[in-house]
Amino acid sequence: MKPGSLKTGFTLIEMVVVISIIAILISMVFTIVKRIDDQGKERLTRDTLVLIGNALEQFHDFGYEYKNANYNGLTFPLDCNGYYLTGTPNLPATLQSALGLSATPSIFISGGTYDPNFSGSEALYFILRQVPDCRATLDKIDKSLLTNKDPHGNSITITIGASPVLPFTRIIDPWGTALRYDYYQKDSSWLPDLNTKKTFPVITSAGPDKQFDTADDISNVK
Repeated sequence: MKPGSLKTGFTLIEMVVVISIIAILISMVFTIVKRIDDQGKERLTRDTLVLIGNALEQFHDFGYEYKNANYNGLTFPLDCNGYYLTGTPNLPATLQSALGLSATPSIFISGGTYDPNFSGSEALYFILRQVPDCRATLDKIDKSLLTNKDPHGNSITITIGASPVLPFTRIIDPWGTALRYDYYQKDSSWLPDLNTKKTFPVITSAGPDKQFDTADDISNVK
């Protein structure tokens, strides 16, 4: 063995150890930063759910009872998920009935097709904004959580009669997923039962994993 070769070997090992420690530290810092970021987003989400809940309460106070009541002949709040532009259930016709409009709204997507998975959040926001007090409350929502873009970046707009073209806005969470709005009866397990009369508004964020009905969901009933 040549003189100095052992020293060189230890130097390489030391370099590997140092690099490994740095990699571990970077990973730890990244995890901590991500967790802090997620905590901030969770707080923003919960604050947003409170604002939507307040708007729903104001809608209630405006004179439209949640139970056994109608909004221009339509039971409200809507169980407004799953509406299509054409076919059944039909979102434009539903909005026309709910708002007592003389003309059926026209909803247009630039460069795409309408995904009914997002209609609940859009219809909720659109209808609540027809009530002045509710509109003032919804205007407090962080603007970064309001969009008229679908997941592919296509703009969604709505036109009613001769009125100007308006953005058809939905409320998203800080991770970019549209909030899910449902109107369920509260049962003993606090879980939605689609076969029961809907008497309790449930607004849900899919949380950091962007998947609904998983452990990190954030809801106004939890």
